[in-house]
Amino acid sequence: TEVPKEGSFDETMNKLFHEAQREASGADDAWFIDQAAQAAWEPKWWNLADQAVNGVHFIHDLTGFHYAGSIFATTCLIRLVILPLAIRGQRAASRMAHVQPELQVIKKRYEALGTPTAAEQKAFAEQMKSLFARYEVKPFAALAAPLIQAPLFIGMFFGMKKMPELYPTEFATGGLLWFTDLTIPDPTYILPLTCGLSFLATIEAGKEQMIDSSPTTGPIMLNAFRAMAFVAVPVMTTFPAAMLCYWVPNNFITLVQSVTLRQPWVKKQLGIWDRPKPIPGMQTDVGFQETMKNLVKQVQGQPTTEAAKIKKHNDEVETKRRLAEVSKATRARRREAER
Repeated sequence: TEVPKEGSFDETMNKLFHEAQREASGADDAWFIDQAAQAAWEPKWWNLADQAVNGVHFIHDLTGFHYAGSIFATTCLIRLVILPLAIRGQRAASRMAHVQPELQVIKKRYEALGTPTAAEQKAFAEQMKSLFARYEVKPFAALAAPLIQAPLFIGMFFGMKKMPELYPTEFATGGLLWFTDLTIPDPTYILPLTCGLSFLATIEAGKEQMIDSSPTTGPIMLNAFRAMAFVAVPVMTTFPAAMLCYWVPNNFITLVQSVTLRQPWVKKQLGIWDRPKPIPGMQTDVGFQETMKNLVKQVQGQPTTEAAKIKKHNDEVETKRRLAEVSKATRARRREAER
């Protein structure tokens, strides 16, 4: 092939072409690195963080939103899906509050039996079953929403922590407003402060229910959550903005849901009862869990009342005394036999 002469038109075009290739190659280095990292990543079907990444990426491809908007849309979708469980849990919790006084009476009668027979244990179980049926409540329904929401929160949290590493180029420009770069912490600290304040607002909105449900431990838990809201802010200033794009709207949804489900008209439509007024002299913070724990102890033969504990202690002392006497008599017979 003929080599282009130096300074000719062909030589000039070749130089321009090679320079353009070098510039394009340098500009695309980051893209190739991103593609290699994404190709090396293999999501696990059982890993909720990986599924959170897939979910946000799916919403992004489907809607064309910025990644910040995709995270927000995914958050709203998750909370919408588990909303029926949250309503069911509120309904069950409101009924359990009304069950407590009668449950306390049944519990005290059961404890007074000391060591109940099998028939008495069966009667106790039937009484509890009848009590729950009368109030149309399933005790464990109140736990369904937290048990499902907690893993989803953790999955989204760690998924949003992972996404800036998988999509660094896209996330560097995938933000909105003042937080355009989702791979770094919010330089203005607005997102961490908003997250802490929204969490604190949620706690303050539900403080009456927390105290009413447990007058003894409720105030302690309330102050612990208040302290957590303030302590968490400095920690959140180190998180990438992508994580707070999930956490902040999730907190606001929780706040709105909490306030809405306390409105009289909404409660009436959803079958959520008002909490009963405390009965004077009635201990209100001993609930279903403690009752079931005592029932398990009774089935296992463990004492639950002070009288039963004293009796068990005396029986153990008497047993040890008798064993000591038998052992002493056995040694005496052996000495006699040796003589």
